[in-house]
Amino acid sequence: MNMKKNSITVGIPFYKKTNDKYFDAAIQSIIDQTVSADSIHLIQDGEVNESLRKIATKYKKQYTNIKLIILPQKGLPHALNQSIKQSDTEYYARMDSDDISSKNRFECQLNYFQKNIDLQILGTWAYEFEHDYKNELLYINKTPIEKAEIERYFHYRNPLVHPSVMFRITVFNKIGYYNEEMYTDQDLELWSRALKNKVNISNIDKPLLYLRTEGRLIRRSQLSAIKR
Repeated sequence: MNMKKNSITVGIPFYKKTNDKYFDAAIQSIIDQTVSADSIHLIQDGEVNESLRKIATKYKKQYTNIKLIILPQKGLPHALNQSIKQSDTEYYARMDSDDISSKNRFECQLNYFQKNIDLQILGTWAYEFEHDYKNELLYINKTPIEKAEIERYFHYRNPLVHPSVMFRITVFNKIGYYNEEMYTDQDLELWSRALKNKVNISNIDKPLLYLRTEGRLIRRSQLSAIKR
């Protein structure tokens, strides 16, 4: 596969319970990046309502680098895997449909990768907010930086903020894709395989993502029993 150097694909999964306003804001935060994504995948997991369809269609028509991927409802790991497999860029970035990326997120991550040529998975710190990130007192989720610290941290807490992560896309050839049998914690299982395979992982010690906490714990507990 011929990959353009420093090129980025970002995948934004959404499904029937996605909030349309949050989805719109999440996409716009990716469009507004100081370093543009070469490809933006809007990944539709199953049937969605008319409002979500209109938002996805609006952006697809407006921007030539936006691709709408419509899938049968099989859950987040399947949606991400299909997007990754359709990417031909050097990097693949995660993004959730209810979060906001700082304008310089991709710029900072790309620079970090360029300075660390052996690095394969890179997350960032994140501001946590509930409703309005512009008018709330924000908590900073500070994840570990060094690989040894990440390995220790892994045993009791997730060492990466999943929607902040950018991959050197060749890492999937080494560790495989997301486990589609996992109901929750697909990211933790992927980090486990990465660490076992001696993959270099790090975090940027600055918050480059606004992580929405509203309903997050409730959603996770509901998803622990069944696959959506």
